[in-house]
Amino acid sequence: MNLPVTLRDIEAVVRGAGQIIARHYAAPPAATRKADGSPVTLADTETNGFLRRELGGLLPAAGWLSEESKDDLERLRRDWVWVVDPLDGTKEFVRRIPELAVSVGLVHQGQVVLGVVLNPITGEGASAMAGGGFHSWGLEARPSAPARALSEATACVSRTEVEDGSIRACLQVVKEARVVGSVAYKLLRVAVGLEDLTFSVQPKSEWDICGGVALLAGAGKTCRRFDGRVLSFNQRDIRIRCGAAAGPAELVNSLLAGLAAIEANPRSPEILLSHG
Repeated sequence: MNLPVTLRDIEAVVRGAGQIIARHYAAPPAATRKADGSPVTLADTETNGFLRRELGGLLPAAGWLSEESKDDLERLRRDWVWVVDPLDGTKEFVRRIPELAVSVGLVHQGQVVLGVVLNPITGEGASAMAGGGFHSWGLEARPSAPARALSEATACVSRTEVEDGSIRACLQVVKEARVVGSVAYKLLRVAVGLEDLTFSVQPKSEWDICGGVALLAGAGKTCRRFDGRVLSFNQRDIRIRCGAAAGPAELVNSLLAGLAAIEANPRSPEILLSHG
């Protein structure tokens, strides 16, 4: 596929967005609450405006879907759509926990074909495009070989889901779980290989994962919905309500098979280990 933009141009835009966030991070503005109760700050809205202007200039024909913009369903009529989270991890941003990210994905007819994710506080990031491989920067090299079984795997997971116990079954079958903030940042870390897996049972929106899914594909990894449906973007309903898992295909498939076994036999959570 001949893409209408270059990855270098998108990386430059995302780095510019990261500079806005980094400037605000030094003295984070007060957060207000959106209708759904989630926090939003001046950093979110200013970064969103910058991205919309710069990405729109690179590809004027593309539609727009962002956490910080009113959804315009005109995007459903477009072949190309930007799917953007200008600041994924606003809760961490407000608390000055450096586990956040700018996430940009470019979707063509439902499939993400390009993605850039950047943690502007740590300088960690990666980019990928269909047929163009995977490039990362600012991340430590993985100290050991990737896990070949769930019982050997490390996972990065949501603080909230650990505390409320909603991913207890998943946690029982991995070697180690590390709490990490932003969804996009977790996907970046898994794409690079700092952890083997990430999983969540909570609903996500397309902008949470779109850029990260592009990275996973570029790194030869996958993201699968728990309900088995094909992951597709620029949908009328942008919520992915069933949860998902991401990492090497063999580990993700083992995890999903094990969860299905638990659902069929809820008294035996250890059955997951037999799929690892």
